[in-house]
Amino acid sequence: MQDFRNRLVIVTVILGIAFLGLVSRLWFLQVLKGDEFEAFSRDNRIRIERVPASRGRILDRYGRELVVNRPSFDVYVLPKDASDVSALSVNLSRVLSEDPQKIEQKIKLASKKNRFKPVLLAQDIDRDQLAYIEARRSSLPGLTIEVNNLRQYPHGVLGASFLGYIGKVSEADLLATPELNSNGLVGKTGVEKTWEGSLRGQDGFLQKVTDALGREVNSNLFQKDLVNRQSVPGNDVVMSIDIDLQKAAEDVLGEEFGAIIAVNVRNGEVLALASKPSFDPADFVKGIDSKTWSKLINDKDFPLVSRATQGLYAPGSVFKMVPSAAAMKEGVMHPDTLVHCPGYYRLGSHVYRCWKRGGHGWMNMREAIVQSCDVYFYRLAEKLGIDRMSSYMNFFGFGSPTGIGIEERAGVAPSREWKLEKFKKPWYKGETIVSAIGQGYVSVTPLQIAMMTAAIANDGTLLTPNLVIKEVAFSGQTRMNILPPRGELPVGKDALALIRDAMTGVVNGPGGTGRGAGIENISVAGKTGTAQVVSLDFQSSDKAHKDHAWFTSFAPSEAPEIAVTVLIEHGGKGGAVAAPLAKKIIETYFHLKKERKANDNV
Repeated sequence: MQDFRNRLVIVTVILGIAFLGLVSRLWFLQVLKGDEFEAFSRDNRIRIERVPASRGRILDRYGRELVVNRPSFDVYVLPKDASDVSALSVNLSRVLSEDPQKIEQKIKLASKKNRFKPVLLAQDIDRDQLAYIEARRSSLPGLTIEVNNLRQYPHGVLGASFLGYIGKVSEADLLATPELNSNGLVGKTGVEKTWEGSLRGQDGFLQKVTDALGREVNSNLFQKDLVNRQSVPGNDVVMSIDIDLQKAAEDVLGEEFGAIIAVNVRNGEVLALASKPSFDPADFVKGIDSKTWSKLINDKDFPLVSRATQGLYAPGSVFKMVPSAAAMKEGVMHPDTLVHCPGYYRLGSHVYRCWKRGGHGWMNMREAIVQSCDVYFYRLAEKLGIDRMSSYMNFFGFGSPTGIGIEERAGVAPSREWKLEKFKKPWYKGETIVSAIGQGYVSVTPLQIAMMTAAIANDGTLLTPNLVIKEVAFSGQTRMNILPPRGELPVGKDALALIRDAMTGVVNGPGGTGRGAGIENISVAGKTGTAQVVSLDFQSSDKAHKDHAWFTSFAPSEAPEIAVTVLIEHGGKGGAVAAPLAKKIIETYFHLKKERKANDNV
């Protein structure tokens, strides 16, 4: 009997302990971990669908569309809801016209990484495909259709060099901006990249009640748990570009390789920024295929490089205004000092030629600029020296970025220190001589020349080129983009007036090298440049050996409004090739101005 009681006590204790353990476990699960498991349960019955934000448009200065959006119906699968991947892949292959094994492999690969993250299977399906999928949605567990936006270009390739292109989000993009959608597209170059944060907007989301297979069900049971957020469209970006002037610039370039830039000399607004050859940004809209991408990056004509902001060239004689201003400021050469040009200049044992073999005779500074006498500037350079000349190159904005906001290169404003660091060699006098005519180590972008010209035209303010005027939110709120000038040229007003007068003589005076830019009733000021590509001893009829043709200008000369710079790669003489193109752009500018004024009056 005693044994029975002992056993009863033991059994009772064991049952008591087990009961206490069960109660403790229930308390732990329902009280301590209750909220956590409730959230887990909710997550398994509620699916979150992204509501993509519409990307902002890119507009010209008059609100005309350069880049817009169109809807794209994209097919996604959530791996955790795809109960039978093989069957799903077979069903989708029929409508997507794709190998079912490839679809299955893509889903399984994505599932290994993150089964709770949707995987993109097809982009921009047509209406028939959409109808087929919607009609069979119940038999396609885990599948969702998302309405995204794809970029569209109403003017084709117009402005592609500065608009840039978009591409698939990379790991580097995600590290820099974690809120990006890994299946989405992001700006890679140009305005699309620089203003990405403004253009992108903010995605919203919808929470929907689903069954065990991930299919949406109509139920009021969990409606209180649902949270939705509206998407916020990206901002519209309003550029300083005038579509009409941009089109004129690209048209006059034709098949030539080069750049044309038009700038408002008063505020730095870029009215046209043309570069040839270029590319079609539409190729990147859905994510560029490897074959097309390989062709672009291996193209020896470099269509993805903007000649206007990234092309580096010897400026030739369009650079002569810089040593002119430096010489007057430093007092090493009075404007009335005469220099004789016999067609060559001797420094030690080396002879430097003038472009005019017979020579120009006696020249003062104005005449030397008008007729682009090289010998005058050889003499000036020897007196000025590279140290002072290099300083004035920097004052005029060379050797550093302009601050335009898109991809650009700084170029080279050479100095003793630069050469020693770059080549471990000392500076030679002969290098100073050729620097004064924009040759040797001097390298610039066409945009830098345009901003130098604008600074001369506006009496000494080196402006920051402004490509985007403002950003406009969907709500209508506007943020202006005002850029401060880079500085004032440390040059006397009289010196700048002389340079402007000489540039007017280049186009309108006897012996001027830029008479091809002359316009009736509009006084144009300009400077020609012919930059050597190879030594005179190695030149041939081969186009690759021909000089680069430059012309930079502003108009009207008496009250400047617009600066226009033209570069034609291997074009030959600047006065014969580049100047007539600048003339056409200036004529178009004033024609458009007159036409718009008349329309406003009406």
